[in-house]
Amino acid sequence: MEVIGIYEVYVDVYFIENVLLDMLVLLSVALLLGKKPVLWRLILASVLGGAGAVLILWAGLRYGIVYILSVLFLDMAMCLLLFSDIRQMLVQVVYFHSLCFIYTKIGSCMAALGFGHFERTAASVLLVAAVIFVGAYKKRLEKKRLYQVRIVEGGKQLHFQALFDTGNSLTDPYTGKPVSIVEENEDILCWLHTKPQKYRVIPFRSIGKDNGLLEGTQVDELIICGKDGQKVEKDAVIALYKGRLSGDGSFQMILNQGLF
Repeated sequence: MEVIGIYEVYVDVYFIENVLLDMLVLLSVALLLGKKPVLWRLILASVLGGAGAVLILWAGLRYGIVYILSVLFLDMAMCLLLFSDIRQMLVQVVYFHSLCFIYTKIGSCMAALGFGHFERTAASVLLVAAVIFVGAYKKRLEKKRLYQVRIVEGGKQLHFQALFDTGNSLTDPYTGKPVSIVEENEDILCWLHTKPQKYRVIPFRSIGKDNGLLEGTQVDELIICGKDGQKVEKDAVIALYKGRLSGDGSFQMILNQGLF
C-alpha cells in the first residue's frame, strides 16, 4: 500500500509509514483468511512493500498502466512471501486491496470529523476492530458447521474434523457421487496404491485456477456424526488435497453439499 504525500515527502518517513500500514493490512488479511502468519515473513513482506512503494515514488509512476501493474506485482509479491500459497494468490490480493480501500475511506471520514493528526491512528484502530469482529463472526459460523467424521475402508477407520461447505459441489465423473475433500495422509495414499480399482481422478475449478485435477478414491463408508445422530454414506468418494485446508488446523476435511 502506498501513502502519497501532497507537498513534500521524506523518504525515510514515507518508507516507515508504508511498512507499518502494509503490516497492518497483511495481518488483517491473515485474520480474515484464518491463517497464522510467521513473524519473520510478515516483517519481510512489509519491508518489501515499503521498499517497493519508495521505488514506485522515485520512478515517478502515477495512475498509468505501468503504475497499476507495478502495484499489483508488489502486492502479489508481499502475499506470496507471507502466505507461500500461490493457489490463493488472487483471493489474498483482492482482500488486500479491499482492506486498503476501506482504510483509506475510514481515514477520510476521520479527517472530515476533525481528528487531524490522529486520523491514521483512528483509522487503524477501527480497521483492526472491524476485522476482529468479522473474523470472530466467521469462526462462530464455522463452529456451527463442523462435524466429526469417520472414514471406513477395509475395516480401518480414520477420524477427521470436517467443515460442511455449500461451495463444495464436486462430483465423481464416473459414479456421479458427491466428492468430499480431505487432507492427504499416508493411510489414504496407501489405499490408493493397494486398491487401484477404487482410484478416481476428480476435475475441479477454483479461483485462480480454471481447471485442475485431484486424486481420489472410493471408500466403504463415510460416517458423519452430528447432533441429530449419524449419517452413513456408503461407497463415498473422497479427493485428496496436498496441504492444509484450514489455516489454523480447525478442520482437515470439507464435506460436499450433496451429502446433506
